[in-house]
Amino acid sequence: MTILDPADLDGTIKQLAEQYGIDAETLETARRVIAFFPRPAQMRVDEANEILYQGLSLIDKFSFSDDDELILFTREPETIIDALIEMAMYLFGFATMIGAEEDWVVEFTIGAWKPVKNRIRRQLGLIVQEQPRGVVGLPPEDNAADPALYPFRTLVSHYDLGSFYQMVILAARDDIAVYFPPETHSKVLAVYVYMRRSMHEVAQGVGLKDHQTFNTRLLQSVHRLQNLFDPASLPPPGSAHLSENDSHPQLNNPFEEFIEQLFSDEEEADDSR
Repeated sequence: MTILDPADLDGTIKQLAEQYGIDAETLETARRVIAFFPRPAQMRVDEANEILYQGLSLIDKFSFSDDDELILFTREPETIIDALIEMAMYLFGFATMIGAEEDWVVEFTIGAWKPVKNRIRRQLGLIVQEQPRGVVGLPPEDNAADPALYPFRTLVSHYDLGSFYQMVILAARDDIAVYFPPETHSKVLAVYVYMRRSMHEVAQGVGLKDHQTFNTRLLQSVHRLQNLFDPASLPPPGSAHLSENDSHPQLNNPFEEFIEQLFSDEEEADDSR
């Protein structure tokens, strides 16, 4: 257990060096981040689950507990810095929505935190990954028709609770690009585009001390998205009750114009940032 105390930065950095073997440059960055903390916090590595997170690329390798504890699932220096920045946000009062009735709300909130974290990274003079680290959804090299060889196509070709939830997760990862095959259901694409744009709208112009603005926007966006997509009414993944129209998107789909507008709006928003 490490005590992260902004009033005792020398002692905190000494603990980090001894317990995590962090290099000098990362320690200096950690010092600057912890200096932002409005109160002390605790940090530990969940060694029991550390190995489970090694191959996972779509989820954060850290979490928070209700008693101001930062829990790490890795000792990677880059992740530790990101975790410390988000811990500072947590301590200042940024809503996490942990415990929300619908899991997608938590994933949406995670995505809305990312642009704020990246803004703080830039203020600290740290590198922000501008290019995708990877691409999700690319077809297999032999472009096989067997659905078992291309599960992503199967996922996005149906609009159900499973595809909805996965689109929220992917929209929250600005370091992951997504390739949508032609068979993608138009509403699935709409979820991805609209969620991604909404996350950036919540975070736009928000700094470390703007948690009230962030939280107000977040609640408004969640309410608006719930009304727009009504995820609670979606069929479960692989449901046999999907209609023929849902299973096979129409060539002249009324959502196409809506989606085109979403892309247009997103590009304009990107240009203005």
